[in-house]
Amino acid sequence: MPTALAETDRKIVAFLQEHPDASQREVAEHVGLTQPAISVRVRRLREEGLLRIIVGLDPQKSGLLLAKIDVRTTDPQGLIDTFRRCPLLVNAFLTLGGTDVCLLMIGESVENLESIMDVHIRPMKGVQSADLQIVTRAANPVVLSKAMAATKCDRTTCGFMCPACRYYREDLCTGCPATVYYKGTFWR
Repeated sequence: MPTALAETDRKIVAFLQEHPDASQREVAEHVGLTQPAISVRVRRLREEGLLRIIVGLDPQKSGLLLAKIDVRTTDPQGLIDTFRRCPLLVNAFLTLGGTDVCLLMIGESVENLESIMDVHIRPMKGVQSADLQIVTRAANPVVLSKAMAATKCDRTTCGFMCPACRYYREDLCTGCPATVYYKGTFWR
């Protein structure tokens, strides 16, 4: 059941959505409360998980491609768990309808995204179908809220070795930014 927000809390959230850098004094002036009252309300909203401030990078403005990948699978949670720590994952959604999972992923090139599909998603146990669409525009800003500094390991977060991949060997894929094999430009 959805949590009902008080009118004042809705005004606070709406103002912060439009002015994320606003001070508590500015919020207080807009809502008509004191700064200490706003501080208490904002702290409570955050503690309850109702208000989140997300800082990150807009992948499209940085030159990265954003892809929506719809997957039909017998193990939706397993698929999400596989990509949970992937530096290329923007977000993952369990869905109802024609597909089970929707992944928002980023890549430095179309070939990079193609390798994610052909090497990582389609061969996964339980995957019945997968459809990739490159996002050309978004109605609202998309934020890459993951850490920009990836730890450099010899295996990807999903356990794959980049040099074993045809796409990587043929310079179609930059490799995983979390590995020592990464040869792209964005995460250097």
